[in-house]
Amino acid sequence: MDGDSGKRENPVEPLREQTDAGGGEQADYRAASESMPDYSQFTPQLRPKKKWPRVAGWILLALVVLGGLGAGGWWLAHHKAAPKPTQQQAKNSSQTSSQMSTSTKPYTSNDLGLNFNYPENWTVVDNGDGKLTATSPPMQLTDADGQTQTGQVVMTIQNEDAADFSMFKQGSAVAVLASQKIAYANPTSTQRADTYVSFLQYAATSTHSALDGVFITGNSGYQKDQAIPETDITKVDPDIRVTFTKCANSACTGTPTPLSISSEMWAGTGFSAPILHMLESLQIQ
Repeated sequence: MDGDSGKRENPVEPLREQTDAGGGEQADYRAASESMPDYSQFTPQLRPKKKWPRVAGWILLALVVLGGLGAGGWWLAHHKAAPKPTQQQAKNSSQTSSQMSTSTKPYTSNDLGLNFNYPENWTVVDNGDGKLTATSPPMQLTDADGQTQTGQVVMTIQNEDAADFSMFKQGSAVAVLASQKIAYANPTSTQRADTYVSFLQYAATSTHSALDGVFITGNSGYQKDQAIPETDITKVDPDIRVTFTKCANSACTGTPTPLSISSEMWAGTGFSAPILHMLESLQIQ
């Protein structure tokens, strides 16, 4: 009996220890839970984005602009368009193309020993006195001041002793344009194969870029603004020149006066081409 009662008392004590142990764990859990922060009301704070400094932004913008300019410069260098004629040149060409006939007819001068082709609407006067003129119909010419004038173009061929060189009294002329070399279409055996055509502004003419006369100058050619002395002109025989006149009225009757035209007119092919073709057709015995 005593043995049985002793066995009953022993199981009670471990049970009490287990209960105490369980209570301790719960207490520890509660303590740990109470010590942890409460995240139920927590609002996360987003980290602000890093901003570029203002100076760095300007540097970046400058690099972008410079890159664009460099690309644009390269494109222009490789896609350069041909220069367009000025408004005045286009106007001159359109005005004269309808007034300067491209159809020609031949003329022979027994007095001067030569022949040439001239625009069919021009008038040739050859009186056998060592001087011949071929005159255009009335047309609109732009003078050296840019004003439109009713005038005419005159080609004069004359023996040296009959030619007038009074325009050199005040000094040498100047080349308002660079000389142009032309080849004669069918030169004779005593004629040179080609010649220079020079563009003179007389010393008495003060207007810039004024063209007073177009002269055959043989083997002598000139750069723009180079002086052209009288001796260079008088050594060419016969004297062949193209000049311009201002008409007294719209019908060009009466006495005309010399006219200085704008040198830009020569750039209009409608104006210069018929004149050059007439000079190129010259055959001199």
